[in-house]
Amino acid sequence: MPYERQRNRMLSRTTSPRTARTMLILRAMVAAIAAAVVTFAQDRSGDFALIVFLAFLIVTLVVLVVEMVLRGFSAPRWALALAYALGVLLVVALPGESGARFHFALLIWAASAGIVELAAGLVHRGSAEARDRLTVGALTCVLAIVTLLVSPAYSLDYFVEEAGQSFTLTGTIIGVGLFGGWAAIVAVYLGIGALSPAQKTVVAETAVTKDAS
Repeated sequence: MPYERQRNRMLSRTTSPRTARTMLILRAMVAAIAAAVVTFAQDRSGDFALIVFLAFLIVTLVVLVVEMVLRGFSAPRWALALAYALGVLLVVALPGESGARFHFALLIWAASAGIVELAAGLVHRGSAEARDRLTVGALTCVLAIVTLLVSPAYSLDYFVEEAGQSFTLTGTIIGVGLFGGWAAIVAVYLGIGALSPAQKTVVAETAVTKDAS
């Protein structure tokens, strides 16, 4: 029937490997940009950390919403988008000093987003998407655990003889570095995943296309 044929074509388009790869590439690019900014920036104050983290959360949230529109409003995608929205809300609404706000927002976001992706990967294990969710979820949970071990009030003064200058290592600087390292690893992993062949998805798409004909 014309209706069934049209619905199958829409399903084939929204579940195509090209769409899935595009979403992975976009998430990888956002993470890579965040990692690059953190790596090459001289200022790693609390205000800087909040701006970079907030920009990362907002842009990734937009990508996740676009993915839901293109690929379907599934529970795992909804939950992950809500975790990123929670991170945005925490950065904007948490009171207190900027370094502490960054620390707690990073901790709560990483815990919630990590658990959501890890759970989604475990429930739907066996597919390439589930494998990506498991890995990114585990990495994000590790980020939450390590962030929990770092105190935002930590401060260490040290002197570098070669530079002839004193420096201060703070908990915020460590937290920003942890976030940047996580973003770099996730960017590389998602980039590799986007370039890897997705045989199962191609088979599924071919089956749907045949049903539509």
